Amino acid sequence: MMILSIVKLIHMGGTMSRLVDKILGFDNVVFLLSAILSYASMRYERRAVHLENLADSMFIVGLICMTAASLVLSFEIL
Repeated sequence: MMILSIVKLIHMGGTMSRLVDKILGFDNVVFLLSAILSYASMRYERRAVHLENLADSMFIVGLICMTAASLVLSFEIL
């Protein structure tokens, strides 16, 4: 959310701004799903291992998306 605010504050224009917005919007959903799956793994013992593996995978995908958005943002600022 902080990166979205920074993008708006620096008035980064054009295609890159929209790309960063879309990547970070998707990233927020991925992190939310990761948190929900992690919580579900604590609640449902029979499926805990499977749910926790999904949560871990979603978290890694979220980190990759955040890194991609940060790279796009930093190269656009330079």
